[in-house]
Amino acid sequence: MPLLDAIRALAEFDPPRALPQTDLALLADVLEAHGLAPLASYHLESRPIGAGLPAQFREKLLTLYQGVVNDNVFKVMALRPALKQSQVPVVLLGGLAGIDWLYPHVAFRPLGDLRLAVREGDANRFAEAARAADFAPAGLEAGGKVARFSDERISFTIQEGTFPGAAEDAGLFERATRVPAFGPKVFRPSAEDALLSTVAEQAEGGLYAPLISFVDLREILRLVPPPDPHLVAERASSLGLARALHGSMELLAYFFPGVAEGARALQPSLPAAERLAAQAFLDSARDPAKLTHLRGAEAAARLFFGPRQG
Repeated sequence: MPLLDAIRALAEFDPPRALPQTDLALLADVLEAHGLAPLASYHLESRPIGAGLPAQFREKLLTLYQGVVNDNVFKVMALRPALKQSQVPVVLLGGLAGIDWLYPHVAFRPLGDLRLAVREGDANRFAEAARAADFAPAGLEAGGKVARFSDERISFTIQEGTFPGAAEDAGLFERATRVPAFGPKVFRPSAEDALLSTVAEQAEGGLYAPLISFVDLREILRLVPPPDPHLVAERASSLGLARALHGSMELLAYFFPGVAEGARALQPSLPAAERLAAQAFLDSARDPAKLTHLRGAEAAARLFFGPRQG
């Protein structure tokens, strides 16, 4: 698929010298929809792959790049006071965890929703730190397991577990690594927990997920050392994410063949009937030109791949 070949080229941190031929107008739209425009623009403006490409194509992506730079820096600077004042451990999740870990540049990945994990017993103390930094409570979600805060400029959520609505997860905090740049009590998740948190987020959309989330997974698999397959399997089972992990790794191997071997090593086996059902959903999720979820299929896929306890 020419479009996917072009996406793969621009989604690499070390792109090839030439861009595979494709419809550039469609490519620009897909890169924007999937959160890949800033990374692609960086390559087009600084690497040989951008040579000779139409100015209109490059300018559209450059505008998106500049917007993401400004938005990411603004969000980080606005959130940092609350993190620095926290007297309890906080684990960064989602894009916020990856920008200074998985990605070499703050503009390569839009931050998206700002998500943090705190222990259930620490929530009130963290809320005090948030209020001291001018963030006010803005509502509860997921049956009270997710709390939103806002300062009327940005908002963020705190949750107890690896994904919104999950129960408190002691291992998430025990395996986390300190990130002093964000604050003395701030941590990022282990590779295994970051992977499963991303998989759970993808499962919320029935795996019809933006490709930037698959770049997250690709870079987690490229870490040294890579995620421990035994721990991932154990955690996926306990969190009810075996189906979701199977599907995410199947799509990751398809979108980025360079990490296919590692993805297959993490892919849990499913009973034959479940595997066939999963494949039917995955076949429709392989086309990056589908900019919105498939009507009807999204809800069914979300039910199929969503967390299943017991």
